[in-house]
Amino acid sequence: MKKLFLLIATILIDLSVNAQQLPLYSQYMMNSFLLNPGITGSTGYIPIRLTVRQQWTGIEDAPSTQALSANGLIGKQNMGIGGYIFNDKFGPISSTGIQASYAYHLRINKEIKLGLGLSISAFQFKMNGADLHPLDASDQALTGNAESTFVPDANFGAYLYSNKFFVGLSGAQLTQYKIKLNEELAGSNQMIRHYYLLGGYQFEVSKEFDIQPSVLIKGTEHTPFQLDVNVKTFYKKNYWLGFSYRTSDAAIVLIGFKVNRFHLGYAFDYTFSNLSHYSTGSHEIMLGVNLGNKNKGNRLL
Repeated sequence: MKKLFLLIATILIDLSVNAQQLPLYSQYMMNSFLLNPGITGSTGYIPIRLTVRQQWTGIEDAPSTQALSANGLIGKQNMGIGGYIFNDKFGPISSTGIQASYAYHLRINKEIKLGLGLSISAFQFKMNGADLHPLDASDQALTGNAESTFVPDANFGAYLYSNKFFVGLSGAQLTQYKIKLNEELAGSNQMIRHYYLLGGYQFEVSKEFDIQPSVLIKGTEHTPFQLDVNVKTFYKKNYWLGFSYRTSDAAIVLIGFKVNRFHLGYAFDYTFSNLSHYSTGSHEIMLGVNLGNKNKGNRLL
């Protein structure tokens, strides 16, 4: 039975460590800072964002994520600092931690800048044995104890942007730290590098309407790359409606509005995979406020 427990633990850790190590966001175009430290300080104001996501509603212990972030410029308007705290849970596996970011912004010409950023993170990776559901609850090998380990890491990002377009390339979990929760599992799993390529352009259709198409390519060294295609329409720069398609996964509807410096956004993911037989979809809410000069942003938000 102990071997079975170790097998289950290995599978659960592998699911978290190899399938969905990093949280999934549908409204990342509203807060791309979560994906690329090169964005730190690029808006000219201080965007504070709270994101709450419940994935695969209807499935017990499905992934849930909460993240609170902020970033802004310091010094002579060419350096940015920021950070965020997060909690991500998937069944008995959870990660809770903090990340701090720094970016330096180079002026390419009058309209275009390049942000080069680095971030360091630290989080607690935990497996709670009390959340396991064994066939034989009386088995002495299953103590129900929680095991955890401290995981340090680093991310890098480059972000080229102007008032009309943005292109970003970033890498996360660069150290590929090994997960060690049990002596018999030590060294069997580790964090893997994730890569993101994000780009978009802002078209002014009229004085009242703007359209912002964008794409995100993401993947790891061990999994196929995935493509997100997004289109958002803004009305009077205060209301938006958007649609996204995530290859082999989901179609997404985004809606939201802005009142002065405050934002509210909502996203619904309709799953295409086999999980659609068990889940009614995923929900994500984003709350935000912009502090400072709101007219210096490089994008509508």
